[in-house]
Amino acid sequence: MKNLKKLFALLLVLVTVFSLTACGGKKEEDAGSDKMTVKFNTGFDPDSFDPQEANVMETSLVDNQCYDYLYRENLKGDFDPSLATGYTMDDSGTVYTFTLRDGIKFADGSPIKASDVVFSWTRALDPENAFEYAYQLYYIKNGEAFNAGEASASDLGLRIIDDKTLEVTLERPTPFFVSLTGFVTYGIVSEDFVTKQEKYGADVDSTLASGPFMPVEFNKGQYVRFEKNPNYWDAANVKIDELYFYCVSETSTELTMFETGNLDMTYMSFTAADTIRLKDQLLYWPSLSTRYIMCNNENGVMADPNVRKALAYALDVQKLCDTVVPSAVPCTGFIPNDMAAVDDTTKVFRKEALFDVDGDVELAKKYLADAGFPNGEGFPTDVSIVYTTSESNKAIAEALVEMWRVNLGITIKAENLEGTVRRDRKNSGDYYMSLDGWTTDYLDPYSFMEIETTGNIYNQGRVSNAEYDRLVAIAANSNDQAERQQAMEAAEKVLITDIMGLIPLYNSTKAYVANPKLKDVVMSLMGNIDFKSAYIAD
Repeated sequence: MKNLKKLFALLLVLVTVFSLTACGGKKEEDAGSDKMTVKFNTGFDPDSFDPQEANVMETSLVDNQCYDYLYRENLKGDFDPSLATGYTMDDSGTVYTFTLRDGIKFADGSPIKASDVVFSWTRALDPENAFEYAYQLYYIKNGEAFNAGEASASDLGLRIIDDKTLEVTLERPTPFFVSLTGFVTYGIVSEDFVTKQEKYGADVDSTLASGPFMPVEFNKGQYVRFEKNPNYWDAANVKIDELYFYCVSETSTELTMFETGNLDMTYMSFTAADTIRLKDQLLYWPSLSTRYIMCNNENGVMADPNVRKALAYALDVQKLCDTVVPSAVPCTGFIPNDMAAVDDTTKVFRKEALFDVDGDVELAKKYLADAGFPNGEGFPTDVSIVYTTSESNKAIAEALVEMWRVNLGITIKAENLEGTVRRDRKNSGDYYMSLDGWTTDYLDPYSFMEIETTGNIYNQGRVSNAEYDRLVAIAANSNDQAERQQAMEAAEKVLITDIMGLIPLYNSTKAYVANPKLKDVVMSLMGNIDFKSAYIAD
């Protein structure tokens, strides 16, 4: 009976989505409209329409359409001036002066000024807001101190010179800072509008766009609908009139939508069977992303590095990729295999494998025996790995559980949780392992290294190692790229070889299918997507 109810509910959602889309298309035709509509699927509802609050990819994807930045990523992966026309930098590499464009406006026609930039970035750091991604603005002078309540907003390295000119002083030279201004947390909001809202970004009515599209309708569990922002500074080059982001989490439903013409591009990870079936249609979106098992380093048996190493070496990650995630490549460390070295961007960051992707069952058994569980005897039966609802995640988790059963003789449960429930469990520490992933926020390995330092808000695995923290601090504070490279190489070895703070799985290359007429979608190595320049060809 439960399965019948679930099937009925799924069919009802599908019929509703198709009906809404079909009706929209019919109305456009009846009215003689030639407006361009594009339909995409993110898989889940956005948490909010507030760029400073965005902390998961689904929300970031939505917010990236609504907001603009000083610099914005282009089709080649470079960052072009957007709200800014350019910048100058002093000899120390710590003081940037940005100049804003003439006549830039929010969606309601009000002007975008340097004071809005300062307001947006200060708001991101304000400890009263407790935004998770505040740490991405710690590069700004006194940013971390302000966020910790140890400095005031007036101490921040942000100075308004005039309505079009902004001076930004950093704590230290940060070679990737200009590209970082294109990250979602740096999205520009209106000071005048935000301060009048009870909860900014809670719905479309409490949201004011600065980017190419504005959200005009949000039906939870179904879709977000955007329209082109007529007051956007580059509106002449935005070709899409209407954009739908659906919130369908079932891969099979998403594929049905695509195959019946109700979706222009998929986003959810395919099952192995679908990957094989669709092999002639598949496109691939590479990203600097690592899928891994987040281990709770403070919970029960998971606190023992021998247990973590036993679980890691019992896995044949190559087999996992071949049979369950065919588009993925096994990762030999935490940093993505293709991440460039910081001291020589023509070379990759990691020079030697830190992790045997084929596994080593005998070594795994030795580690488990050293932990006090020879041949799996006495291993607790309540240990589980949690994952977010999706068919592909379920297949991965079940494959991992089976490898642990066969190779170590232990029983670990695969526990399916809705996204917000899983996040709450991780935040509270009420879990043993979680199927997780991280995509770089900027083109530097430090984006990965920093999240495993003691006390980092995204260090939900409670990894804490003094030597690791010391090495990462060197990478954070040095302006010598060779020194940074050496420090981060050594830190990754500590994380994986010495303590196995987490278990690497694979680097994601997302397989997807798309309408062949859909052109010029920006698909970032950093996992972002941008429809600003996209269009449907004739």
